[in-house]
Amino acid sequence: MIVAVLSDTHVPTRAGNLPGRVYEVCCEADLVLHCGDFVEPDVYRDLQRFAPIRGVLGNMDGYGLRAFLPETLTFTVEGTLVCMTHGSGPRTGLRERVRSLFEPQNPGIILFGHSHRFTEYRESGLLMLNPGAVEGSRGNRSMALLTLEKGEEPQVEQILF
Repeated sequence: MIVAVLSDTHVPTRAGNLPGRVYEVCCEADLVLHCGDFVEPDVYRDLQRFAPIRGVLGNMDGYGLRAFLPETLTFTVEGTLVCMTHGSGPRTGLRERVRSLFEPQNPGIILFGHSHRFTEYRESGLLMLNPGAVEGSRGNRSMALLTLEKGEEPQVEQILF
């Protein structure tokens, strides 16, 4: 299964629309996962055209998104327990704070955003992935492509634009 993972799109507050590369990647995906800071529901609806989408609330998401998105999400894909949240607070310690939210559930993958920095961290069968920000500082915009196959290690590709 091919999964497009993105976060921190910040449309329309930081960009008028999503970069074309986001659409190209989502077109190839079987599932789109968004780790929060859509800002407006239109981004969710836009991405929904390409593949089924799941998302969580970010700290910049308004009331229109709060009506239907949770702060955390847990589900199984290809036999792997996946947990999602946006994250909060300073960059320092973010990974540890996010991990502590899901420790009792023993996930295989934790997805998060907030820091605007791509992070791929593996330890004891756990993959923690922050796809970076679609609308981050110039030269630091990214998302991720996650390949999941039951019984196999998840494969991660950083997509830069």
